[in-house]
This record gives sequence, structure tokens and C-alpha cells, in this order.
Amino acid sequence: MTAGTESSLPELDVALLTGFGFSCRPDCGLCCFTSPRLDPSDEARLLGSVPNARVVDVGNERCIGSRAEGGACQFLTGLRCTVHGVRPAPCREFPVIVHIGTRLQANLVLSCPGLRLDGLLPRRSGKKAPPASDFESELSSVRSRLTPAVARRRQEAERRRRRVERELESQGRWVEEDRVRQLLAGRQLLPRPEEYLPEDPPPVEDGLERLPMYFDSRAGPVALAQGLGGWEGLELAAEGGSVSIGVAVPPATPPELDPEGERLLEGYLRYWLLRDCFFSAIHLEMLSTDEGDVEDGALDGLRLIASNVLARGAVRAKLRGALGARLTRVEVELGIRATDQDWLDRPTWGSRL
Repeated sequence: MTAGTESSLPELDVALLTGFGFSCRPDCGLCCFTSPRLDPSDEARLLGSVPNARVVDVGNERCIGSRAEGGACQFLTGLRCTVHGVRPAPCREFPVIVHIGTRLQANLVLSCPGLRLDGLLPRRSGKKAPPASDFESELSSVRSRLTPAVARRRQEAERRRRRVERELESQGRWVEEDRVRQLLAGRQLLPRPEEYLPEDPPPVEDGLERLPMYFDSRAGPVALAQGLGGWEGLELAAEGGSVSIGVAVPPATPPELDPEGERLLEGYLRYWLLRDCFFSAIHLEMLSTDEGDVEDGALDGLRLIASNVLARGAVRAKLRGALGARLTRVEVELGIRATDQDWLDRPTWGSRL
């Protein structure tokens, strides 16, 4: 590779990985209940090892086919990957994902139970966050894919952002991201009772693959679905299908938080403010409305995220039969795990590596 080619490669911002510890849980399988995308080189490597692998087209992407009815990847057996040596990039890099926008920003999928969430808590003055040393293999895979083609995708994302900016600016609704972060730095982000509006999960009829999922120390992940009289927990099977584990009613008003639970939720919302994909999604949603500026949109988005965390954390605790008078840090963490992937998957003017 020539020096000119190297200089054209985009840099990777890994600031959002600092302070988090990670150790993959071999008994989990949560990230395998999907159809992972295949880059051309990944597809060639997979088919060279498993010629009869079922590869499907999902939109404009080539993916490993998953089993029907919300089942896992075809290569998951006994919660173990049977093609681990030739697994594609999304599998090699999870829980790290990269948003391609005005920069390449590495994010963590906090739904992953192997991630420790201490990085969400504010650090004491003068204390440095530990480096992102637990993600060396994941970042090595990411960096191996930072080609000139990725640089072109970033330039295209910048053009889309400028179009969105011009449109919102013409309506007097544009506020730069860093300015929004400054404006919200001292604001209370947790929803008041009138701002608590959690989203119901989809009904089962919409398809098990569309439901929010989380790991709950069961043989398969648990999905939440809108059911009769509340939200239903469904344990998914790798071969497809599900078994109900109960129904719980989400709280109608924001649950009370103990101090540690409140600190964790506040830290989580501040983390969202640092994510480029958050603003990218807010900007895109604003194009279909004519109300509020970017600060208003960001604040509404954060309160919706918080509402979902509170409701899903309470429902998860109820399904376990362990909900007390107040949500503790444990219940807030349950809510974060059941919410983060959903919001990371929202459409943006950017793209994902």
C-alpha cells in the first residue's frame, strides 16, 4: 500500500469505548439471533469453508440466512458458533459497531451482557478512564476494513448531512450538535410524569425478528411483545419459535429511582448525547415534522429513551418476580440492555460500517 493510499484512509474515533470492560459470555448467543451481513470477502471465505451455506439478500445486502420464526443464525448450535473461524465482520466485531457520518465513530451495543456498564457513570475529577483495551481484536477487524471505499461512504454521508442541515436551517430549526450538548449539559434529562411515554413493543404478529431482545440467563434470548393486558416475555428458540414466560404491565407513571439507579440512567442519556448516530437519527426524523429545533428533538429523543429504559426495566423485573418499590441500578441496567440495540438500529442520514 502506498503512502498516498494510506493517507486517504479514514480515521476511527474510539472515544466512546473508553471506560468499558468486556468479556464475551459463551452461554449467551444473543448476537446470533440475526442475519449477519456479508462483505464480498466474508462471503467467499464462508462459502469456501461451507459450500452449502444459505446466503440471502436482505435489501441491498448479502447476509447469512437465519432460521424461520425468529430463530438464530443457521450456524448456531448449542449456543456455539460452528463457523467461528470464518465468521463475518459483524460477528467478529460485536459489540463494537461503527457509524459512518462526518467521522467514523465506534460505538458499543450496550445490550450485550458481556459489557460492564461502569463507563456510563461520571468519573471523579482528575481520574482518567481506562483505555479500550478489551476490544483489541474487534478494533483490529474494523481497521482492516477501513478502505478508500469507506472514505467515499463518509463523504456521501457528509453530503446528506449538508442537505438535511440546509433544509432545517431554512426553517430556522437547525442547531449544531456541539451546541446542543452544551445547552443540555445542565438540564434534567429524566422524564417528568407528563413526558413519560414509553413505546409499546410490536405485537407477535409483526414477526418475532422485529421484537426487542435481551439475554436473561435462559437457553435462548427473551423478546418483548405487545400482548393482551401488558407486555409478554417470549423465550426464543435457536431453531425458531418461542415460549411465553409471562405477561407484565409496564408502569403508567415514571417509576421512582434510587440514587444509584438515577446516576446510571443519567449517565446513559449523557452517553447518547455523545453518539453521532443519535443526532443523525433525530435530524432525519425532524424532516417529517415541522415542530421544534434540534435541541427540542434531542431532548424529546432522550426522554423517550429514558421512558423505554424505565418501562422495560420494570417489566423485566416483574417477569422475574423481583420488582421492589423503587428501581435500583440493577433494574435500570435491565432496561438499558433491553433498549440499546433498538435505538442503535434507527434510520439515520449516515450508515453503518
